[in-house]
Amino acid sequence: MKPINLGIIGCGIAATELHLPALNKLKNMFKIILVCNHTEQKAKKFAKLAGNINYVLDYKELLSRPDIEAVDIALPIYMNYKVTKDALEAGKHVFIEKPIASNLSEAKKMVSLQKKYNKVLLLAENFRYLPVIQKVKKLINENKIGVPYAVIWNVFHFMDKKNKYAQTKWRIKPKHIGGFITDGGVHYIAGIRSIFGELESGTAFIDSINPEIGAPDTFSLQFKTDKNINGVFNLFFSANGFSENNLIIFGKNGSMIVSGKKIIIKKTGYSEEKIVVDTNDEGGFIAEFKNFYYSIRKGEKILSSFSDGYQDLKIIIKAISSAESGKKVLF
Repeated sequence: MKPINLGIIGCGIAATELHLPALNKLKNMFKIILVCNHTEQKAKKFAKLAGNINYVLDYKELLSRPDIEAVDIALPIYMNYKVTKDALEAGKHVFIEKPIASNLSEAKKMVSLQKKYNKVLLLAENFRYLPVIQKVKKLINENKIGVPYAVIWNVFHFMDKKNKYAQTKWRIKPKHIGGFITDGGVHYIAGIRSIFGELESGTAFIDSINPEIGAPDTFSLQFKTDKNINGVFNLFFSANGFSENNLIIFGKNGSMIVSGKKIIIKKTGYSEEKIVVDTNDEGGFIAEFKNFYYSIRKGEKILSSFSDGYQDLKIIIKAISSAESGKKVLF
């Protein structure tokens, strides 16, 4: 099968540090032939990194190229709907960074595009493709710890204005609901839904501890899934002096602790099984681009659809509304 001629719109952190390393390992599947950024310095720098290719400053110029079959859109969240619509009207397949949109109204419009156009649309939610997430799901399905009844996912980091993500202009004054909580939170909601099924209801609290990185930065959600699993998801971006990213799953026959690529299964009597998910998958992005390629070339099912992205975003936004009202919400 021949490579897909790819255009990249947006040459910032996501394109440079997340997408390009994966694409460099998939040169038999994708040929980057043109890139675009509205600032020439970024466009020129990225074009050089991508193999000294051409660049443009207007994305519509890129979309007008008949030899470009698909586009990778890595832009500020509030631009997702407009650029995706323009790309589809130009006849391109679309690979686009999460979250799906800046609010639920635009997210619904994104889903409607999925139904309207006969093109492949993939939301780059890499947690759905992470090998460790896939392995955890497999172990649970194999009944390694019995039926899960509770889950806790703690994500504690300290982020200040020196952080590269905090320095991006559209994050300093976000046009999307929830700031960093939404931007980062949809990852973990996608992971929770991938492993445990749909979230039915929940209550949350939210706070701003460090206004330098924009409000809000501290979030906790208590939830219940459609499989009667109770859970807590904590996402703190201003945890000064403490760092942790651990997923703990409690089953009737044991517990599972997931930290990075390591999975530990513990049972009564202090038996312990350690599993290391060894991968060079560039954080799930190689699997994402492969899924995109084989969906275009062979009709493979998309693992991360716009509908999935809408549901991830809806949960975060409704949880934020729960925090503001103090009331339980249905997802």
